[in-house]
Amino acid sequence: MLPLHLFNLDHGVVSTEFHHSFNIKFPDILFHVGSISESLSATGITLDDDIIDHLLNDIDVGNRVLYTNDRLFIYTNKDIKNIFLSELSEVDLKIPEVNFNKISIAQIVDTFKIIDFAKDWGLSEEYSPQRVIDMVLKAHSLESKISTSDFLFGRGRGLTPSGDDIMVGNLSILTATKSSQIVDWQKTVKARLQRGGTTDVSESYIQAALEGYTSEKMISFLNIIQKGNAAALRPAIFAIQDFGHTSGTDTLLGMYAAFMGLLETNKIN
Repeated sequence: MLPLHLFNLDHGVVSTEFHHSFNIKFPDILFHVGSISESLSATGITLDDDIIDHLLNDIDVGNRVLYTNDRLFIYTNKDIKNIFLSELSEVDLKIPEVNFNKISIAQIVDTFKIIDFAKDWGLSEEYSPQRVIDMVLKAHSLESKISTSDFLFGRGRGLTPSGDDIMVGNLSILTATKSSQIVDWQKTVKARLQRGGTTDVSESYIQAALEGYTSEKMISFLNIIQKGNAAALRPAIFAIQDFGHTSGTDTLLGMYAAFMGLLETNKIN
């Protein structure tokens, strides 16, 4: 989705720095630069680990960045770093359409039981995973979706609050399955996003999900469903969980809620 939001002569700034990646804040996108050993983000690129290590040694939060002619110029205190985007391979992270002709919804839901949400999620003990799941499942009307979005948006700590990750997981599955609920959810979450109140990183992930894009790990999981490779479901779920401190688990909770809703709808029909 980078061509949709990154324009020639855009000026940005290094906004956050991590152990294996960093973010550049441009006017219309939060651009993630990470190591190739990590999952590719819908709003960024990955580079060889040694290149990332070299960049991280020299860049600082606040460094100016210029994007022009498919190149990133990062103005560090030491020198100017160049990243040639045209030399990178493009990966399609558009959320694919999936059906359940080869793997049933019930089988997917059952596989999710390998995750101990209560132990590993990011929200406080004041709430329970089941309470959040029930909240999502019972949000049939537009009003209840608004209430649920208000509850989840920005809730939790860290660069991607748990409530936001839950929404991203839910949106991703509803988009992939072309659920009848997706339009109202998109409308509700988009309206809530416009009001602000969460981190730049979370905003970029939510916006990507609203536009139909997701992470490389999510794409792999969805492709496994479509191909009917049931044996690969568990590893794919664990791969998603292994992202951030609780971010992966929170995303899985949103996905699980979406699959539970699809299972209920399927039983009714």
